[in-house]
Amino acid sequence: MSRQKVLSLIVVAAVCVGLAGCFLFPNRPPTAAFVVHYNQVAGDPMRVVLDASVATDPDGDDITRFMWAFSDDLALIEPTDYSAVRETPVLHVRCPVAGTYTATLVVSDARGLTSDPAVGTIVVPQTAP
Repeated sequence: MSRQKVLSLIVVAAVCVGLAGCFLFPNRPPTAAFVVHYNQVAGDPMRVVLDASVATDPDGDDITRFMWAFSDDLALIEPTDYSAVRETPVLHVRCPVAGTYTATLVVSDARGLTSDPAVGTIVVPQTAP
């Protein structure tokens, strides 16, 4: 391959890296994921922390929106604005009683693509009296 062709390919690749949706480097959707942390608040075993900072984007784009859906009984307690769409990855929720609950997360990246849903189970054991 001639030096001119190699340079031309490098220029095309450099331009495509700067452009979203380039046919050489298509934008790929992020992957939603979260971890449930138990017993994070002393004296409040029904409070759990949902941490979506483990969500990733294969293109290295920032994750900009975290959209949560919960079982009917879960109560969002922090942040206090009660929005299920967040720009930060961590939520505190309270489970009303011991049992199994479901949380679903969908994330969006900085270029507007949305992940498939990640569904997780929260299991809160019966506490000793």
